[in-house]
Amino acid sequence: MSAKSEQSGSGVCDNADSMGYICVVPQGDGDNSNRGGPWYSWNAAGTVFSPGAEGPTCTSAGSNPSYCYNSCSCPSLQCWWTTCHNEVSATGTGYSGINGYIPALYDTLESQLCVDTTREYVAGESNGGIMTYQLATAMSSRFAAAVPQFGSFHKGYLQNLQTGVPLLSFHGTKDTTVPANVSLSGDGYYYTPTETIFSTFATANGCSGASSQYKTPYDGQSSLYCWTPEGSCSGGDLVRCSWDGGHNWFGNSAKTNGGLVTWFAFQWTETEHLGFGGKTAPHLLEDIEIIDADEEQPGAFDDLDVTLTALEHGHYNDPANGCLDDEHVVNFGTGHSCAPKIGTNSSDGEPFCKLGSVLPDFENGCPTDAPVPAASKAFPVCLGKGVTEDPYGNGEFHCALACPCESVVDDSCGPQAHAHCPTGSVCERGELRNMGQGVCTYSKDYSTAV
Repeated sequence: MSAKSEQSGSGVCDNADSMGYICVVPQGDGDNSNRGGPWYSWNAAGTVFSPGAEGPTCTSAGSNPSYCYNSCSCPSLQCWWTTCHNEVSATGTGYSGINGYIPALYDTLESQLCVDTTREYVAGESNGGIMTYQLATAMSSRFAAAVPQFGSFHKGYLQNLQTGVPLLSFHGTKDTTVPANVSLSGDGYYYTPTETIFSTFATANGCSGASSQYKTPYDGQSSLYCWTPEGSCSGGDLVRCSWDGGHNWFGNSAKTNGGLVTWFAFQWTETEHLGFGGKTAPHLLEDIEIIDADEEQPGAFDDLDVTLTALEHGHYNDPANGCLDDEHVVNFGTGHSCAPKIGTNSSDGEPFCKLGSVLPDFENGCPTDAPVPAASKAFPVCLGKGVTEDPYGNGEFHCALACPCESVVDDSCGPQAHAHCPTGSVCERGELRNMGQGVCTYSKDYSTAV
């Protein structure tokens, strides 16, 4: 999403003036000319480096040509899904050549602003969470703390901290886009489970002993629970948190998300960092463009046509009114929907659908009739989504309606987004790779999901 949307939704900058800190929101590169954008993204932790030592980073059903950026030379099994430009290092992985856009941004800020160099932090969500992990490991000596939110390393691209970094990571318990506890995502990409990441980081952070609860001021809100899986850490706490939600900011709320991130980060200092990441000379940015806060960004649905057949008794209806025979009730976001069930190939377990996507695809295997307004630009997407923690591995594939969520209004996608969904449902983030899109979900309590 755009930097403007990120700042609005994450809440990390909300208390900068009152608490006296500098908050900078960089915008990822958008060099993708395919329809369905904007395509702002970060090259980090194996997003454009498949196949690797442990094989491809996506399944054949997850391969998507539209995710190939102009700066990339993508392979036939198209698992690459971000820009290939130099964001941290030229490859987006490793510890050498750390002179990309983000390291240079930190140097540039130090050169122009009055910065306490012992209190520099990094935080990000989703692909930005992947970037946060990459920065924390490649630039360990610089950061006082890091907060990667619902991010990971791609399978085969986990790298260790070079020195101890206090770190808090959280995922929603319903997140199948970048799952916390299994490798395979709902749209066919392989990640590194958080348990593996933390056990790898434990040595650098000097951790030992038994796991215990890690208390925060937000405990219990949206069922938030935090713990230290690697015990007590002399080099800075390693903290995992979970909450009752999907692939979205904690509590689906800018206030609580920003509060948790800054509460953890600001407990820590890195007294040995005297500036510029320890380099003898800074690497500074040139031709900097400051994006006007009021500048309108292009929307992901701006160039899309109406794709669905409006049908009152079609698919994707309210479970309270009953679902069709080929549907199950599936949880999406904080609600539910009647979701068409997609079968799998008996030979390889792959679904009879095209996973994910940011554009309508009439050949993706999902029904296109729905009780939507005639002008709706919602379109069906297929996901590994069901009732188990590993839906892809267990052959649970269902269709949902994607809807535009290009800005945050009162911690939701807002009335303009809801208007694309069936009556009685709302557009909610938390299910899709593109954070500029949500899915239509009915919030009415319905307890017979199957």
